Amino acid sequence: MTRQLLTLSLALLLTGLVACNKDKGGETSPDDPEQASTETSPGSPDGKATAPSQPGAAPVATPSKPLDTSKLADVVARCNGVEIKKDDLLKTAEQMRFQFAQQNRGMVPPLNEAFYKQILDGMVGQILLLEDARRQGVTVSDEELKPQMAAIRSSFSNQAEFDKALSQQGLTQKQLEERLRNEALVQKYVSTKILNQVSVTDQAAREFYDKNLDKMQRPERAHLRHILIGVKPGASDADKQKAKAKAEDLLERIKDGEDFAKLAAESSDDSTTKMRGGDLSWINRGRTVPPFEKASFALSKPNDLSDVVETEFGYHIIQMVQREAATPVPFEEARPRITQMLRQRQAGERLEAHVKDLKQKGKVEVFL
Repeated sequence: MTRQLLTLSLALLLTGLVACNKDKGGETSPDDPEQASTETSPGSPDGKATAPSQPGAAPVATPSKPLDTSKLADVVARCNGVEIKKDDLLKTAEQMRFQFAQQNRGMVPPLNEAFYKQILDGMVGQILLLEDARRQGVTVSDEELKPQMAAIRSSFSNQAEFDKALSQQGLTQKQLEERLRNEALVQKYVSTKILNQVSVTDQAAREFYDKNLDKMQRPERAHLRHILIGVKPGASDADKQKAKAKAEDLLERIKDGEDFAKLAAESSDDSTTKMRGGDLSWINRGRTVPPFEKASFALSKPNDLSDVVETEFGYHIIQMVQREAATPVPFEEARPRITQMLRQRQAGERLEAHVKDLKQKGKVEVFL
């Protein structure tokens, strides 16, 4: 995790500031580019996505004793004479956890001593990289800085909201611009002076592919439709029985020849899919709540129907549209993603080694 935190620290452009506005609602990118962007959880009556149930999708950090930050010294590190204060460490740690959660499906590192040491290590690395960038004459012009400032400003609907967020972070606009300039300077320096030699050959990508054939698989998936008769949390037994009876009646009507899509549009409580005739599109195995998945993948042929399936969201009728077995991903199709991953790995290793060299040449004192 250390290398990931260091990489994240280089991309940390006032996450806390932007988060103040993004709390109102924002988009996240799917972790798997193979996954359809329209995929929703069939479990939710309002059609909103729920956490995937597959093992490892959102691992929970091993419980550990939190660090008592009240006992930290006011100055937690000194790097070539530059002090890192406790308050800055705590603020950066909070911002980094937000960044980390955004990139790891909500998973966050525990607030233990190891985590804070890793954050502090990244902050030390940034100071060293910034100093070296200046020594080597790297600069960032006002014109280069404009897009970054504009990107942050665009997160706010008006100047008042922007000013309020700055105030909440204890920043002035001038201080914000200075931070952005330093971040841009470090990133420009890293990309032009350290990572410009990073390259991945086709042979290296092929070797990785051949050694990891077991991972080069598209998971088994099914194109499904469903009708949901929703049950609210804490519903009475009588309400549950009423919902189940309604679902069973709809199932009988479908078996008697009534159109599934028409009944879904009329009766389903899944607001996202009902107007598509209950169409869930393609669902990979491991992406839905267990009862729904078990019933779905028990169906084998187009138009097969499940019995009424109970989940925490209510009662479902599931119809198979099409099913595909797990299949190997050809090398040519996998190569771009493999190349990107290997480039990122090599870049991380080079960056880590360079920061280690700067530490050895400088004077770094850590009081944590």
